[in-house]
Amino acid sequence: MVTRSVMRAIRRRVGRRRSGEGPRRARECLTGAGGSQLLEFALVLPFLVVLAIGVADFGEGYNLKQKLNNAAREGARMAASSPVADLNCGGACGSTPSSITAIRNAVANYLTNAEVTYCAISTSGSQSGTARTWTYAVSGTGCPSCPTGSTCNLQIGRAYWFTSGNNTEVASRVTLTYPYTFTFGRVIGLLAQGPSDPSSIAITSNAIALNLQ
Repeated sequence: MVTRSVMRAIRRRVGRRRSGEGPRRARECLTGAGGSQLLEFALVLPFLVVLAIGVADFGEGYNLKQKLNNAAREGARMAASSPVADLNCGGACGSTPSSITAIRNAVANYLTNAEVTYCAISTSGSQSGTARTWTYAVSGTGCPSCPTGSTCNLQIGRAYWFTSGNNTEVASRVTLTYPYTFTFGRVIGLLAQGPSDPSSIAITSNAIALNLQ
């Protein structure tokens, strides 16, 4: 018959074995093949994260470029069919002509439908000289700062002259410059334990269409 003292001794021995089983397995995991694989994964993981974010980031920038191209083309198509009679006001129109406002609205509406809304196109534009060019600011809450040396805006020029063969034609040119901030710079700053770099750039797109009226 097993006495109580014997049972207690058996329980203590079994308990000691169980308590040492976890640390022993942990040591085997760290010193064996599994430990080296875990270390390799920890070293490679930051580079994989940077690569994945970089691919997504540059892809988003390219997608924005395509949307800006389409918005500028939309404005140029509107300008090509707009009357030029209301632009015969010399170098200083008293107010923005309705045709210019329609072109601005065409560009802004396309960007809104394309869900490019973190920067808005101003509703009031300014005319520059005799070039019949109107400029609208691009800004808004959450809109990143335009990089130094660049001006983010929408420019609508109705007197863009170019030569086609032996003829000199007049066309409209719509230029859209929009800021874009790369997330890639912030990730590099976190991994390097340094200040984050917003890496903001200006993406410019323009479209030219011959004036039909």
